[in-house]
Amino acid sequence: MSPKAVIRIGRGAACDVRFDPQVDTRVSAYHAEIRFSKGHYVIVDVGSSNGTLLNGKMVRQHRLRSGDKLRFGAQGGPEVRFDIDDSMAPVRAYSNGGTATPVAFAPMAAPVSRAQPPMRPPPMAARPAAQDKDAAVLAQEAQQKIAMARAMSGAESSGQTMFIMADTLKQVEATTERKTGKHWKKIVGWVLAAAFVGFGAMGVVIWQQKQQIEKITHKKESADKEIQKIQLQMQLETDAERLQGLEERLQMLTGKAQAAIGEMEQKDKSRAAEMAAGGDELDREIRRLLRKFDADTYVVPPIFKERLKHHIQQTLHRSNTRSVVYKRKKQYWPIVVKEFSALGLPEEMGYVAWVESQFDPYAESRAHAKGMWQFMDFRAREMGLRVDSKVDERTDVVKSTHAAAKYLANLLAEFGSDSFMLAIASYNKGENGMRRVLHQIAQEPGGFRKEKRDFWHLYRLKKLPEETLEYVPQILAAAIISNNPQKYGLE
Repeated sequence: MSPKAVIRIGRGAACDVRFDPQVDTRVSAYHAEIRFSKGHYVIVDVGSSNGTLLNGKMVRQHRLRSGDKLRFGAQGGPEVRFDIDDSMAPVRAYSNGGTATPVAFAPMAAPVSRAQPPMRPPPMAARPAAQDKDAAVLAQEAQQKIAMARAMSGAESSGQTMFIMADTLKQVEATTERKTGKHWKKIVGWVLAAAFVGFGAMGVVIWQQKQQIEKITHKKESADKEIQKIQLQMQLETDAERLQGLEERLQMLTGKAQAAIGEMEQKDKSRAAEMAAGGDELDREIRRLLRKFDADTYVVPPIFKERLKHHIQQTLHRSNTRSVVYKRKKQYWPIVVKEFSALGLPEEMGYVAWVESQFDPYAESRAHAKGMWQFMDFRAREMGLRVDSKVDERTDVVKSTHAAAKYLANLLAEFGSDSFMLAIASYNKGENGMRRVLHQIAQEPGGFRKEKRDFWHLYRLKKLPEETLEYVPQILAAAIISNNPQKYGLE
């Protein structure tokens, strides 16, 4: 019977419900929590990489009911069933009349494993005289237990204070009656007074902590408002010098907001996680993908998000998306995953094939690019494919996918191992075009720095051509749709 107010779920060693780190790779190290709040169990996604689904629907926080199905990791993650079932074990009754029911937390089609809810501590039995403690020690212990219960509840009321006090008073009564045989009521009163002095001090500490949390929250919200204004200005601005000035201001404010999250981390980890995972469901989905590309950013430009929404809708409205393209994707995706993972590439980079050819091995452009990955003949030969009058291996799904993975890995070798987004952009623009952009930046005041190679820096400063600016959100749109096939009606 766990005294914890929160049950942690993930692959990490500190989690209460722990998945196998080698097998359940879609589960984050610290993925989600089950909290017992106001008489109900609640599932809370605490900033996982692949999301948490409740009965097939992506959720951030939602009340749980017996029989609910949870999936940790949007696609391919383990699925479990959450049961509140008093037939699993006897209902446990307490002297104050309260009851608590065990919870079954069961992997689907696997033996049931149990994780217990937060429960009231059972009454403490009176100890033998040899183990008697004086009233002051018992009062101090009670304060410590109450403080610990409150801390486990995130500085909120734990609901355990009166039970702990009642148990302590029973102990004091039993101890003093054995020692003195009388006057125990006076001693109990002294214990109560001492304990409530401690509670008063705790109240001051908690009040101060809340004041500090409110101050940090205000600091971050102020920075976020300024960031939003600057991003809108950058969308409208065309002058290179003014754009650079706005970019520097944006970087300063972003640092300020991230510092506020760091401060909150020291005060309240769950609140810090909520601050870091702000925005709507699409924002969170974008962040999950960007983490796969090592391209996480505090703020996604609003125009990028708008274009992403546009491409999601446009893709879904095409008549062949469900009937043809998605079926091809499912057919060829195991090959993509195998070839890309072999070179350490995120499988999501494979959605280049969706945008280039709709996963059609025989697609051919007016410029005579051919195959699922739309290689020109000279590029295909560079990547080891045979292209001549007799054989064209660009139409061979396995060989061309292997060549595409090699080509993207080469782009990463040139632009930096953390430049997945630039590699995707270069697939459209060509590495020579991207190289010219980076060379141009190197000649600007301040010279070349690593942060200037960042895709988002180039995007905000409008250093990339219009076609490339549209190409990257198309890739992410295809990934988001495929990662949530039920939500978008593909399955």
